[in-house]
Amino acid sequence: MNKEQESTSDRTVTPSKYSRLAWLVPIYIFSYSLAGIWALVDGLLTNFSFILKLWAIEDPHSIPTLVNYLIFTMIGALFGSAILGIISFHRYIAIDKSFDPDHLWGFWFSPLLALLVGILIFAIIQSGLVVLSGDLADAKNPENATLGYLAIGGIAGYNWDVFVKKLQNLSKNVLNAGELS
Repeated sequence: MNKEQESTSDRTVTPSKYSRLAWLVPIYIFSYSLAGIWALVDGLLTNFSFILKLWAIEDPHSIPTLVNYLIFTMIGALFGSAILGIISFHRYIAIDKSFDPDHLWGFWFSPLLALLVGILIFAIIQSGLVVLSGDLADAKNPENATLGYLAIGGIAGYNWDVFVKKLQNLSKNVLNAGELS
């Protein structure tokens, strides 16, 4: 065996290791998707009463509306991340047949990344750094606002790489705002 063949064989993944590790991903995506669905229904039906018990808040109507919208944005980002995870897993397994155990790190951190992206996109929208057409916080129809924040979070969670690039551009603009060109 020459050096080129030897280095190539070192990088290949044995089928048993591939199969064993690959099936962790859909179970993980299914688990955090189910948790997100449960949190969404809890929010819509009981205004997050179960989640608020973790914070020792008895009256779910005592929390600010802003907190509700933040949670819905984070749930939406989690859903977007789950959709991206399912699509990526399908591509790696069924189309490209190129799943590598190193991909597990991306799948593992995806929900955390989604929650952080959800928080940041919410803060950016609320601060006015990014303005969307329409009024997400429509006082006459709070259900539309809830769904709007859920959707914005979903878009940001699904397109986290685009969001990070926009965040980099935004940070450059904000940090260089005082400098003269």
